[in-house]
Amino acid sequence: MRFWAAIVGLFFLVAGNLLEAPALAAGGNRVALVIGNSKYVYAPALPNPAGDARLMAEVLRKAGFNVIEGVDLDYAGMRDRLNKFTEASYEADTALIYYAGHGMQVNGKNYLIPVDAELTAPAHLKTRTIQIDELLGALPPDPAVGIVILDACRDNPLARTLAASLPKSRSTTAPGLAPIDVSGSEVGTGGVLIAFATDPGSVSYDGNGANSPYTTSLARHLAEPGVEIQSALTRVRGEVTAETDGRQRPWHNASLGREVFIGSQTPPPASAPQPSATETPAGPASTDARGWEIEQRVWDEASKRNTLAHYEAYLQQFPKGAFADLARLNIDQLKKPPIAVGDTPAVVANTESAASRSTTAAAPPAAAANPETDTGTELAESAIGLDRQEKIDLQERLLAIGYDLEADGDFGLKTRRAIGQWQEENKLPPTTFLTSKQYARLKLDTDDALKSYRAQRASEAEAKKPESATPQKTEKPQPAVRAKPRRDRQREAANPRPAPKSKAAGRKSGFRTCSGIDGTFEVPASQRCPLSGYAHY
Repeated sequence: MRFWAAIVGLFFLVAGNLLEAPALAAGGNRVALVIGNSKYVYAPALPNPAGDARLMAEVLRKAGFNVIEGVDLDYAGMRDRLNKFTEASYEADTALIYYAGHGMQVNGKNYLIPVDAELTAPAHLKTRTIQIDELLGALPPDPAVGIVILDACRDNPLARTLAASLPKSRSTTAPGLAPIDVSGSEVGTGGVLIAFATDPGSVSYDGNGANSPYTTSLARHLAEPGVEIQSALTRVRGEVTAETDGRQRPWHNASLGREVFIGSQTPPPASAPQPSATETPAGPASTDARGWEIEQRVWDEASKRNTLAHYEAYLQQFPKGAFADLARLNIDQLKKPPIAVGDTPAVVANTESAASRSTTAAAPPAAAANPETDTGTELAESAIGLDRQEKIDLQERLLAIGYDLEADGDFGLKTRRAIGQWQEENKLPPTTFLTSKQYARLKLDTDDALKSYRAQRASEAEAKKPESATPQKTEKPQPAVRAKPRRDRQREAANPRPAPKSKAAGRKSGFRTCSGIDGTFEVPASQRCPLSGYAHY
């Protein structure tokens, strides 16, 4: 009897383990919506979002998600994918939304923009965009986990078009996206996490590769085995911050009730390095949750401040921490001397107080921004206020130094490519948009080349002129007609001469002209003129 009881107990134990294992490994029912919009009709095309979406869809499928995917979607297409996701994720344990493309904020609310959206009136926000609140509403309720990842903080020309039509007194637009508050009392064991490609109100970058810096790092860490999602996003923040020299800092906000793993919860086996006899342990083991939380906070503060003192403080506490290599890399970058333009050294204004100098003495001159190396955005370029003639002048300057484009006053794809190449060759961020300082530098560097270019064009036009000119006949001057004497004019007025008629005309009419004392008269051609000078009929 005891034998059979043991067998039954073992059966239930094994069955319970089999039921629990898939839930831990796969995380239950997982659904994802992935959208990437690149080919905009009323805005410049973006190079990376479509490829970013395909990369994230592949990562999430490998992690066990049922992915609903869409690339270059118009308004109807985005609405359709969102409805399908809402239905599919209703009973899901984990639901994730990833969007790459144009987005904008108006009055603190965020909107995602389909590829066919033309925003010229305030009402278009409701009829031609997808509000991010709708994405949050599509997530399943607690105890499920909802995740929204937005790589939509790019500089957006549609925002300026819309801003021109909005009432100035009550509607405002701003760069990037507005922060989203996900805190709430209803959160239980699930919750919501919102991740941005950069800090709220800031602009992210597409980068020079096939994918944006944010999505490249996200694909590397999001589904990393044994890495909780907030730890993964912290690593992403550190990498992107280092790659963009601090110009882009990813950000996330969460109200999660438990740890969330996109990849497998169990990390791959790895042998931990043994410390040498001379090394002193820096603190608790990496498996200590409290120690990891402290390390995250110290690193977040160091990456936010971006100074030598903060990175060195992190390394003192965590010499073998998860971000130690990145901290050393940032220290090396900060120690590099500032880049001088031409023969003029970079001058840093010293406005610090004595107290602040004592605490930041380790900060190198490179920490001061060089106006010429500031990142160019469309907003910065539009602030220059170039009219059509000035745009043609700028295009001619680029032509003069060897770039391929057309000087038509329209900054199209070729012009943008030329600006980006010029920026890259001059060690500037190749955003294809100019700042006022970069514009001034470009003009200064191309003055001589522009003069040669215009002189060559003028000589070519002069050489073509004789070939195209058509010779014109010179008309001979007509001889001046002298007026008749006054006596002759009076005689002609008193005795007007009859108009001469040709013989052919007289024969054709059948009459002959006769003269009499009263003037001329006509008689039939068959008759003779009367001798008396009168005609008798």
